[in-house]
Amino acid sequence: MKFYEFFIAWRYITANIKQSFIIAGAVAIGVSIIIFVPSINLSFFNDLIDRTVASAPHVNITKEIDTFQRDIRVLDRKFKENLLLIDQTQTRRRDISSYRGVLQEITPISGIIAAAPFASGQGIIVRGAEERGVSIRGIIPEIEVNIINIQDDIIRGRIQNLGTTDIVIGVELAEELNVDLEDRVTLTGPRGIARTFRIVGIFSTGLRGPDEGQVYIGLNSAQQLLDLGNDVTGIGVKVNDIYMADQIAARIENVTGLDATSWIEDNRQIIEQVARFRLIIGFINFLIIFAAASSITSVFILLISSKSKEIGILKSMGAKNLSIMSVFLTQAMISSVVGYLGGIVGAKLLISWYSYILSTTTETFLTTELPELTLNTQYALIALFYSMLASFLASIIPAYQAARLKPVEAINA
Repeated sequence: MKFYEFFIAWRYITANIKQSFIIAGAVAIGVSIIIFVPSINLSFFNDLIDRTVASAPHVNITKEIDTFQRDIRVLDRKFKENLLLIDQTQTRRRDISSYRGVLQEITPISGIIAAAPFASGQGIIVRGAEERGVSIRGIIPEIEVNIINIQDDIIRGRIQNLGTTDIVIGVELAEELNVDLEDRVTLTGPRGIARTFRIVGIFSTGLRGPDEGQVYIGLNSAQQLLDLGNDVTGIGVKVNDIYMADQIAARIENVTGLDATSWIEDNRQIIEQVARFRLIIGFINFLIIFAAASSITSVFILLISSKSKEIGILKSMGAKNLSIMSVFLTQAMISSVVGYLGGIVGAKLLISWYSYILSTTTETFLTTELPELTLNTQYALIALFYSMLASFLASIIPAYQAARLKPVEAINA
């Protein structure tokens, strides 16, 4: 591009500030929306995934559910072709009896950082007249801290050195039961075995599920409460690359013959929602760019019509068709860059405004803490590409028409 082409383009921008403002404004609005909507949603999704990965093992090793036949009871033997069967099958959990052997088997598998046994089951926690259904998880705290960030999630009390009557509960559950440290609660397992525990710690993961319905006790206490003997219900595994969890789970299954499920499989619905969201956003971006491009094309058609005499004079002075096109394309690109920068500022203002609106609440549907809302760099770059592409495509046809004007006809127009 020659200097005089840039100079003329700049003069057209400053001389037609209204049209230039319309072009930049259309780009700015499109860029703001392209950046703002994904930034907000992905901030929530990423925060949810981060909290989920931090508060649970990356891979859970369990034994498959056992289905076995029960006695068939027939209500009416006269009509053998229409037998009514009751409780023909029933399922029961199969526990891992030699978990130390499993730990030795999976240790050599590449990608595994740490592993820890756990005993889990459903139960009821009672304090006075208040009772809640909870998920009981028996752990060895000194090993479990290598698997999940439970130590960092403790907001009061402790998780280490859990005694036989010590329990750690979520902050939301503590508020619902109106309890605090040193208070005592009764915990009943699925087989009706009940024990009294003393609250020694309160944690907050920021996730509604664990904070409302998860309790931690010592592994031995959980084995007694759940009537497991010396067995455990599973082994939690932490891996060095969370996005390789599926592959590592498959290797564990091959080595041990046990079931291994990754956090990706457990949260498949959330991950699929993110993928669908990206697809929808891509379609919305197309509509936004189409609308912006239509506005830019309309402005340039009017601009070229008003500048036909100037175009004719330039061509009579020897300006080539390519130079005329370059003038208007440069004008479009400059306006697009200005609009993009304005869109970045607009997106940041929208994110700040939305953060302020959210600050009036303290929780969302899945989380009890609000995520930090940040401008998504990936979509900022996507918006830059789209804005430049839209401006180029929207201006190339009017610029081409301007270049085809004949000098005499343009001057006399």
